[in-house]
Amino acid sequence: MKWLVDIAKDGLYTLQLNDIYLYSKYRPKEDVEKFIAKEITDECNNYILFGLGLGYHAKALLEKSPESVVYIVLADKKELDLCMEYGASSILEDKRIHIISDEFGLTNISLAETELIIPLQWLKAIGSNHPLFALLEDIKIRQMSFQQVSEIMQENFLANTLNNDLSLQKFIGFAKNNYAVLVSAGPSLNQTVEALKEIGEFCFVLAVGSALKTLLREGIVPDAMIITDPTHLVQEQIEHTTYDGLLFYMATANHEMTSLHKGRKIILFQKGFPLSEEFATANKSPLIETGGSVATTGLSLLEFMGFQTVYLFGQDLGFKNNQTHANASTSSNTYETDIKFQTVLSNNGEYINTYSNFNIFRRWFEQKAANTLMQVYNTAWDGAKIEGIPYISASEMEKQLVGASMIDYKNVLNDTLSTK
Repeated sequence: MKWLVDIAKDGLYTLQLNDIYLYSKYRPKEDVEKFIAKEITDECNNYILFGLGLGYHAKALLEKSPESVVYIVLADKKELDLCMEYGASSILEDKRIHIISDEFGLTNISLAETELIIPLQWLKAIGSNHPLFALLEDIKIRQMSFQQVSEIMQENFLANTLNNDLSLQKFIGFAKNNYAVLVSAGPSLNQTVEALKEIGEFCFVLAVGSALKTLLREGIVPDAMIITDPTHLVQEQIEHTTYDGLLFYMATANHEMTSLHKGRKIILFQKGFPLSEEFATANKSPLIETGGSVATTGLSLLEFMGFQTVYLFGQDLGFKNNQTHANASTSSNTYETDIKFQTVLSNNGEYINTYSNFNIFRRWFEQKAANTLMQVYNTAWDGAKIEGIPYISASEMEKQLVGASMIDYKNVLNDTLSTK
């Protein structure tokens, strides 16, 4: 790693890592104090801070939360020398500070009782080859996403829980080890939609909201759809359609969307959102692992329902040319040319472009594949390769489904939801 100590405009030391400033070039300590003030909470007394640097973040954290215990994860052991020579060296003697030099040091910390603070500049500076990059990037993007919509999520939750819609309890043991299809809106859906028409009558078809209009245009009416987006944009997914089938929706999803849908609805409660966990516990409702996207939530839902085999359609998690989503999808179909992409290996052996959040979801799918009894297949030939979820062609799917019974899941759903 390339470190460079510099002098800021206010005369204090500042620091670069791999040519990226970790602190302001103008007022490093002042800007750090403003950042830390936004990160701390009254309810938390334990923090994990990534990066020591010159000790500015740790010093500000101790000053603003004096009762706290702070675990500092080093990006590089050289930081200790830099802090001693140029920075707030006094913090290294503070008994509230615990230095962690590798990922194994994190194993003895209760993450459930600890807030993680990851300055974005540190994440940019360490680069994707750093052994902690993938984990930290995942955490940081989730933090940023939650901060942007946390108030909207709470508003939606309070409104949606007044709907008195059914919970997932009705779907315990629903699937009986049968087949399911999870349809997302990736560009490969344009090529695989005909195969979906062939196998759909043997499978429970669950569509994410952004894929609904693509399916309806092809004459495919899914057995159910699922939404999780808390913003008003999700309303576009069902507006101007005749779809009145079953809707699974996250308790934090846009409440105007849930009111707009006139069909039957099932409310989902997610793990990791305090209001959902409290409500689910009080009402004996199941909790669902979300994974951060509607598709990852959909796979968790199918697992809960008991499906043994799941085929992923439109789950590209990357794009070969410039089309990021299927035709007629309500999501944006092309990328902006000034965005910096990452590359990932595709099922066809070539490298394709991807976004940071797509990579996070890919890693979630890989972890799920390693820890589930479901057999999951991906139909996106030009999509990202997902370890543990092999590519499957249309002909191979048809072979697997030889002898499978045709099931009218819309009638099965009606019977399930009609029973007391």
